Amino acid sequence: MINPSAERSICEIKGLINDKGILTHKALSLLDEFETYLVKTKKKVTTAVLGDEHIDKIEEYKEYFPKKLSSGPGRQSTRELKQKFVWFFKNYPEYTWDDVLEAANYYNFEYKQKNYEFMTNSSNFIKKDTVSRESVSKLADYCELAKDVVQELKNQ
Repeated sequence: MINPSAERSICEIKGLINDKGILTHKALSLLDEFETYLVKTKKKVTTAVLGDEHIDKIEEYKEYFPKKLSSGPGRQSTRELKQKFVWFFKNYPEYTWDDVLEAANYYNFEYKQKNYEFMTNSSNFIKKDTVSRESVSKLADYCELAKDVVQELKNQ
């Protein structure tokens, strides 16, 4: 159990808060340093998961989606897609960027035939949370489907 008054005393002794409970310059500096560390760590994780060329791959991925769908924008920001791709590659490590791009190409081809009617946007294709708070990925389904189609073509 946390004792708030004891914790406050410790923070005052260490010079992190003043007698009014306001953060000191020292505390703010520490928080800034910690935030910088978190940002650097997050960038390292992103690069480790997505690879050095991930921005180029995300931009290429976006090109497989129309700019506008009947339901709204077809392409989302690179920043949003980057977060979704980190989730995707952590949950589906068996797929590569080549698989992702092939799946997006196949998905685009399929929906182009239907004038993009009922096509999902670039973000929800990667990851969408259901009402039951479960995350699903059409991209994973299409990665598998694209592999199956390529295998069928090789067998013919």
